[in-house]
Amino acid sequence: MLANSASVRILIKGGKVVNDDCTHEADVYIENGIIQQVGRELMIPGGAKVIDATGKLVIPGGIDTSTHFHQTFMNATCVDDFYHGTKQ
Repeated sequence: MLANSASVRILIKGGKVVNDDCTHEADVYIENGIIQQVGRELMIPGGAKVIDATGKLVIPGGIDTSTHFHQTFMNATCVDDFYHGTKQ
């Protein structure tokens, strides 16, 4: 949570939202870093920063799932396990 009580609101308008199974034209409303709504003609509170994504792709952040914490290299073992090594 933020140090002050003000919310950080962002509205990404008019982009092509890409999911794992489809793409569609939609708006994305984010509040305090968490996606709250995805769709058209969203009802959102005032004061949101608007980002025009017309003609652009809107995709979720990438996740690097290629971890090798369980493997040894030159007889050395990683000090991180999977849980701690992927939280950073």
